[in-house]
Amino acid sequence: MTTESRLRGDRVLPNDETLTLLQVTDIHLMGNAGGKLLNVDTDASLDAVLELIAESDLQPDALLVTGDISGDGEEPAYGRLAQALSAVPAPSFWLPGNHDDSGGIVAHDDQFVRSVSNPHWLIVLLDSQQAEAVGGHLNAAELEALSRAVDRANQEGKHLLVAIHHPLHPLGCDWLDPQRVDNSAAFEVEVQRCKQQVVVIAGHVHQASDQTLNGVRYLTAPSTCVQFAPNQVEFKVDDAAPGYRWLRLSPQGEVETNVERVTRRAFPVDLSSGGYM
Repeated sequence: MTTESRLRGDRVLPNDETLTLLQVTDIHLMGNAGGKLLNVDTDASLDAVLELIAESDLQPDALLVTGDISGDGEEPAYGRLAQALSAVPAPSFWLPGNHDDSGGIVAHDDQFVRSVSNPHWLIVLLDSQQAEAVGGHLNAAELEALSRAVDRANQEGKHLLVAIHHPLHPLGCDWLDPQRVDNSAAFEVEVQRCKQQVVVIAGHVHQASDQTLNGVRYLTAPSTCVQFAPNQVEFKVDDAAPGYRWLRLSPQGEVETNVERVTRRAFPVDLSSGGYM
């Protein structure tokens, strides 16, 4: 892995009204199609989540992939994700997670952008990956990117959505909470400067959560494959189904969101597992 971020450039979404975003995360595609994580075929579970999206009434403006695209860092995983997402009628923007190998994503650099915007919202993507580490950290370049995004949001009168892989705050899992961004205080200083609404979406934790702290709303989403059981002291997986999160962001800063899970197909997980990280 490398500590150099691949997040570059800005994309503009044509919708100047309410934005509909989809968050998919922690996909864990393996180098070979049909690879499994704790007994779950991660290609098949991703396909089931994308089928669920296709069957919904959602008309997404963009899809945000918040890290751990690959489960083993192998390059073919990124190509298979690109192919799978080609069926979604919206652009997708990706983040690396702790399981991703930056060397394997060279062919997909166009997906790793720094910001996405419309007239009312600015979305900034931050890279919390650390070399040879499971937990998250925002280096100086990422904090500077956040600072610039807050300045821009204030100057343009836009609400701010931050997308990141690692969560910023504890969720109540003793084994998992130490893996959150270790310099979240520096993040908090920056987002508190924003004059408009601030929403943060994260992955990594393989579970859905929704909390508001100091006026900022923090959301996480289920994995498209294996779920972690909430409120655990030691590693424990859950039998909850794969899923995704959708968000509707109004011009006035109102946020409507929910999690949807696969119901038509079963993906039995190895509940006896003691970990895989």
